Amino acid sequence: MSSEKACPDCEEVLEQMELQGTDVVETLSIVSKASDDGFLSSMRADEILTPVPYVCPNCRRTLLYAEK
Repeated sequence: MSSEKACPDCEEVLEQMELQGTDVVETLSIVSKASDDGFLSSMRADEILTPVPYVCPNCRRTLLYAEK
């Protein structure tokens, strides 16, 4: 199975980008809430994920993926 991410609209392969901007953007992170349900419930409390933007070169849709 390919590790490339595809656009859900046009199925084009997404291009990985970098977040840039102010200090607020550079410290952006995704952490789990203190909850036993939800899609991030399997994360450990000390696990912090970084949002990584991917852009479709065809339709320009931008998606953020939570990655380590």
